[in-house]
Amino acid sequence: MKFPLLALMISLSLPAYAGEQEKKGPTCRIVFPERGRGAPKTVYLFDGKKNHQVFLPSMNFSAVISLPAGALTIMMAPEEVHQENLPQGVPTLKIPKGLKNFYILLVADPENAKLPLRMILLNAEGGKLPTGKTLWCNLTDHRILANLEKNKVEVEPNVRTVSANPIPKSGYFRAEFFYQPEAEGKARVITEQKWWHDAYSRHLGIILPSAGRLPKIYYYRDFR
Repeated sequence: MKFPLLALMISLSLPAYAGEQEKKGPTCRIVFPERGRGAPKTVYLFDGKKNHQVFLPSMNFSAVISLPAGALTIMMAPEEVHQENLPQGVPTLKIPKGLKNFYILLVADPENAKLPLRMILLNAEGGKLPTGKTLWCNLTDHRILANLEKNKVEVEPNVRTVSANPIPKSGYFRAEFFYQPEAEGKARVITEQKWWHDAYSRHLGIILPSAGRLPKIYYYRDFR
Protein backbone atom coordinates (compact mmCIF):
# COMPACT_ATOMS: atom_id res chain seq x y z
CA MET A 1 0.00 0.00 0.00
CA LYS A 2 2.98 2.31 0.38
CA PHE A 3 3.59 2.58 -3.37
CA PRO A 4 0.08 3.81 -4.38
CA LEU A 5 0.24 6.35 -1.54
CA LEU A 6 3.64 7.59 -2.73
CA ALA A 7 2.37 7.87 -6.32
CA LEU A 8 -0.64 9.87 -5.10
CA MET A 9 1.60 12.26 -3.16
CA ILE A 10 3.81 12.80 -6.22
CA SER A 11 0.84 13.40 -8.52
CA LEU A 12 -0.61 15.95 -6.10
CA SER A 13 2.69 17.80 -5.83
CA LEU A 14 3.24 18.12 -9.60
CA PRO A 15 0.46 20.69 -10.28
CA ALA A 16 1.73 22.83 -7.41
CA TYR A 17 5.28 22.67 -8.78
CA ALA A 18 4.04 23.53 -12.28
CA GLY A 19 2.14 26.48 -10.84
CA GLU A 20 5.26 27.75 -9.12
CA GLN A 21 7.17 27.50 -12.40
CA GLU A 22 4.48 29.50 -14.21
CA LYS A 23 4.52 32.20 -11.52
CA LYS A 24 8.27 32.60 -11.80
CA GLY A 25 9.00 35.78 -13.72
CA PRO A 26 11.59 36.57 -16.39
CA THR A 27 15.25 37.32 -15.89
CA CYS A 28 17.32 39.76 -17.88
CA ARG A 29 20.74 41.35 -18.12
CA ILE A 30 21.62 44.81 -19.38
CA VAL A 31 24.47 45.54 -21.78
CA PHE A 32 25.75 49.05 -22.53
CA PRO A 33 28.53 48.81 -25.16
CA GLU A 34 29.19 52.54 -25.52
CA ARG A 35 28.90 53.98 -22.05
CA GLY A 36 30.58 57.34 -22.50
CA ARG A 37 32.20 59.47 -19.83
CA GLY A 38 29.04 61.45 -19.18
CA ALA A 39 26.73 58.42 -19.16
CA PRO A 40 25.31 57.16 -15.85
CA LYS A 41 27.07 54.26 -14.17
CA THR A 42 24.09 53.38 -11.97
CA VAL A 43 20.36 53.46 -12.80
CA TYR A 44 17.10 52.20 -11.32
CA LEU A 45 14.93 49.73 -13.22
CA PHE A 46 11.32 49.88 -11.98
CA ASP A 47 9.13 46.85 -12.78
CA GLY A 48 5.84 48.27 -11.49
CA LYS A 49 6.40 46.91 -7.99
CA LYS A 50 10.06 47.14 -7.15
CA ASN A 51 13.15 49.22 -7.89
CA HIS A 52 16.26 47.38 -9.04
CA GLN A 53 19.47 49.34 -8.64
CA VAL A 54 21.68 48.35 -11.57
CA PHE A 55 25.36 49.06 -12.12
CA LEU A 56 26.07 49.53 -15.84
CA PRO A 57 29.49 48.11 -16.74
CA SER A 58 30.89 49.25 -20.07
CA MET A 59 32.67 46.00 -20.99
CA ASN A 60 30.34 43.32 -19.64
CA PHE A 61 26.76 42.44 -18.72
CA SER A 62 25.01 43.77 -15.65
CA ALA A 63 24.08 41.39 -12.88
CA VAL A 64 21.05 39.17 -13.55
CA ILE A 65 17.77 40.99 -12.78
CA SER A 66 14.68 39.01 -11.72
CA LEU A 67 11.33 40.53 -12.69
CA PRO A 68 7.71 39.65 -11.78
CA ALA A 69 5.66 37.37 -14.02
CA GLY A 70 3.19 38.67 -16.60
CA ALA A 71 3.21 41.46 -19.16
CA LEU A 72 5.31 44.38 -17.92
CA THR A 73 6.19 47.93 -18.80
CA ILE A 74 9.50 48.63 -17.11
CA MET A 75 11.04 52.05 -16.79
CA MET A 76 14.59 53.23 -16.23
CA ALA A 77 15.31 56.28 -14.12
CA PRO A 78 18.31 58.01 -12.52
CA GLU A 79 16.64 57.78 -9.09
CA GLU A 80 14.26 55.40 -7.31
CA VAL A 81 10.74 55.40 -8.74
CA HIS A 82 7.67 55.67 -6.51
CA GLN A 83 4.37 54.14 -7.65
CA GLU A 84 2.34 57.14 -6.50
CA ASN A 85 4.49 59.59 -8.46
CA LEU A 86 5.73 57.94 -11.67
CA PRO A 87 8.25 60.04 -13.61
CA GLN A 88 7.31 61.24 -17.07
CA GLY A 89 9.58 60.96 -20.10
CA VAL A 90 12.05 58.38 -18.76
CA PRO A 91 12.94 55.39 -21.00
CA THR A 92 10.36 52.58 -20.94
CA LEU A 93 10.23 49.08 -22.41
CA LYS A 94 7.31 46.66 -22.85
CA ILE A 95 7.96 43.04 -21.90
CA PRO A 96 5.39 40.57 -23.32
CA LYS A 97 3.77 37.98 -21.08
CA GLY A 98 5.50 34.61 -21.10
CA LEU A 99 8.97 35.90 -21.97
CA LYS A 100 11.44 34.30 -19.57
CA ASN A 101 14.91 35.27 -20.69
CA PHE A 102 16.04 38.42 -22.49
CA TYR A 103 18.66 41.14 -22.71
CA ILE A 104 18.27 44.91 -22.62
CA LEU A 105 20.61 46.74 -24.97
CA LEU A 106 21.23 50.37 -24.00
CA VAL A 107 22.10 52.99 -26.60
CA ALA A 108 22.47 56.74 -26.25
CA ASP A 109 19.41 58.95 -26.75
CA PRO A 110 20.57 62.59 -26.46
CA GLU A 111 17.01 63.86 -27.02
CA ASN A 112 15.78 62.40 -23.72
CA ALA A 113 16.46 65.07 -21.10
CA LYS A 114 15.29 62.84 -18.22
CA LEU A 115 17.77 60.05 -18.93
CA PRO A 116 19.63 60.09 -22.28
CA LEU A 117 19.25 56.35 -22.93
CA ARG A 118 17.07 54.06 -25.03
CA MET A 119 16.27 50.44 -24.14
CA ILE A 120 16.11 47.75 -26.84
CA LEU A 121 14.67 44.30 -26.09
CA LEU A 122 16.71 41.31 -27.31
CA ASN A 123 14.83 38.01 -27.02
CA ALA A 124 17.05 35.09 -25.99
CA GLU A 125 14.57 32.27 -25.41
CA GLY A 126 12.20 29.90 -27.21
CA GLY A 127 15.09 28.13 -28.92
CA LYS A 128 16.23 31.41 -30.48
CA LEU A 129 19.55 31.43 -28.64
CA PRO A 130 20.79 28.07 -27.32
CA THR A 131 24.21 27.82 -25.73
CA GLY A 132 27.11 28.13 -28.15
CA LYS A 133 25.25 30.29 -30.65
CA THR A 134 25.41 34.06 -31.15
CA LEU A 135 22.61 36.61 -31.42
CA TRP A 136 23.71 39.44 -33.72
CA CYS A 137 22.05 42.85 -33.53
CA ASN A 138 22.99 45.23 -36.34
CA LEU A 139 22.00 48.83 -35.61
CA THR A 140 23.76 50.28 -38.66
CA ASP A 141 22.56 51.02 -42.20
CA HIS A 142 25.25 48.70 -43.57
CA ARG A 143 25.12 45.02 -44.48
CA ILE A 144 27.61 43.11 -42.31
CA LEU A 145 29.41 40.05 -43.69
CA ALA A 146 31.48 37.75 -41.51
CA ASN A 147 33.63 34.65 -41.76
CA LEU A 148 33.52 32.96 -38.37
CA GLU A 149 35.99 30.12 -38.86
CA LYS A 150 34.13 28.13 -41.58
CA ASN A 151 30.73 29.76 -40.99
CA LYS A 152 29.63 32.59 -43.27
CA VAL A 153 27.24 35.05 -41.62
CA GLU A 154 25.30 37.91 -43.20
CA VAL A 155 23.46 40.49 -41.08
CA GLU A 156 21.21 42.89 -42.96
CA PRO A 157 20.94 46.56 -41.90
CA ASN A 158 18.95 47.08 -38.68
CA VAL A 159 18.21 43.36 -38.38
CA ARG A 160 18.87 40.63 -35.80
CA THR A 161 19.96 37.11 -36.63
CA VAL A 162 21.43 34.05 -34.89
CA SER A 163 24.60 32.34 -36.11
CA ALA A 164 25.68 28.75 -35.43
CA ASN A 165 28.63 27.69 -33.30
CA PRO A 166 31.81 28.69 -35.17
CA ILE A 167 33.64 25.62 -33.83
CA PRO A 168 32.33 22.43 -32.13
CA LYS A 169 34.11 22.94 -28.79
CA SER A 170 35.36 25.86 -26.72
CA GLY A 171 38.47 27.51 -28.16
CA TYR A 172 39.80 30.33 -30.31
CA PHE A 173 38.37 30.88 -33.78
CA ARG A 174 39.10 33.21 -36.69
CA ALA A 175 36.67 36.14 -37.01
CA GLU A 176 36.72 38.31 -40.15
CA PHE A 177 34.22 41.14 -40.61
CA PHE A 178 33.31 43.22 -43.65
CA TYR A 179 30.60 45.76 -44.43
CA GLN A 180 28.77 47.02 -47.50
CA PRO A 181 28.06 50.75 -47.09
CA GLU A 182 24.31 51.30 -47.24
CA ALA A 183 24.08 47.59 -48.21
CA GLU A 184 25.50 48.28 -51.67
CA GLY A 185 28.76 47.99 -53.56
CA LYS A 186 31.99 46.25 -52.70
CA ALA A 187 32.46 44.87 -49.19
CA ARG A 188 35.13 46.64 -47.13
CA VAL A 189 37.21 45.19 -44.31
CA ILE A 190 36.30 46.06 -40.71
CA THR A 191 38.61 43.77 -38.73
CA GLU A 192 40.20 40.33 -38.49
CA GLN A 193 40.76 38.85 -35.04
CA LYS A 194 40.98 35.69 -32.98
CA TRP A 195 38.03 35.36 -30.62
CA TRP A 196 37.31 32.91 -27.82
CA HIS A 197 34.25 30.70 -28.25
CA ASP A 198 32.63 29.20 -25.13
CA ALA A 199 30.47 26.22 -26.10
CA TYR A 200 28.58 26.51 -22.79
CA SER A 201 27.66 30.20 -23.05
CA ARG A 202 25.24 32.28 -25.07
CA HIS A 203 26.93 34.97 -27.14
CA LEU A 204 25.78 38.44 -28.07
CA GLY A 205 27.21 40.42 -30.99
CA ILE A 206 26.32 44.13 -31.17
CA ILE A 207 27.14 46.16 -34.29
CA LEU A 208 26.87 49.93 -33.85
CA PRO A 209 27.46 52.93 -36.10
CA SER A 210 30.36 55.24 -35.34
CA ALA A 211 31.41 58.77 -36.14
CA GLY A 212 34.26 57.26 -38.13
CA ARG A 213 34.01 55.16 -41.27
CA LEU A 214 33.92 51.67 -39.77
CA PRO A 215 31.06 50.12 -37.78
CA LYS A 216 31.95 49.03 -34.24
CA ILE A 217 31.54 45.40 -33.17
CA TYR A 218 31.09 44.26 -29.56
CA TYR A 219 31.08 40.60 -28.54
CA TYR A 220 29.85 39.25 -25.19
CA ARG A 221 29.61 35.84 -23.52
CA ASP A 222 26.84 35.05 -21.06
CA PHE A 223 27.34 31.93 -18.92
CA ARG A 224 24.44 31.34 -16.53
